[in-house]
Amino acid sequence: MAAAVIFFASLLAHELAHAVLARRNGVPVDGIALWLLGGMARLKAEASSPAAELRIAGVGPLVSLLLSGVLALGTWLLHLASAPELAIEVTAWLAGINFLLVAFNVLPAAPLDGGRLLRAFLWWRTGDRLRATVIATHAGRVLGWLLIVVGLLVLSEGSDWKDCGWP
Repeated sequence: MAAAVIFFASLLAHELAHAVLARRNGVPVDGIALWLLGGMARLKAEASSPAAELRIAGVGPLVSLLLSGVLALGTWLLHLASAPELAIEVTAWLAGINFLLVAFNVLPAAPLDGGRLLRAFLWWRTGDRLRATVIATHAGRVLGWLLIVVGLLVLSEGSDWKDCGWP
């Protein structure tokens, strides 16, 4: 139960970082939505500049990376203190899941944070927000199709889902 609460707290920290920086950059925030595998800060407007977009999009993964590092350090300290194995494993899992959150979120495809980072970069390079948005959206579509193809290839291997260690 504690692991689930800490996991959702880390998702909330990621999204709160987006919301706080959005407000500091003059972008109103409508709220934050959390679900099992992530969340979203609902912004009412767009960033006013590529630099603001970069800051708003980049702070969430940065917070998750920081949390991953703190939890990894906590895992090491718990191990040194000969803490119960369950506490060590849960803390290690939380460190790993936060790192995976960073890795997935920085993929350069909209609507992920990485897609917003790509959009900020392209907007800065071209000076055209709309063109940058279209390219980041296409990158998201390409990533989505790639994930579908990879999933189909895995399924075509014919391995049983029970081989994954699931009940």
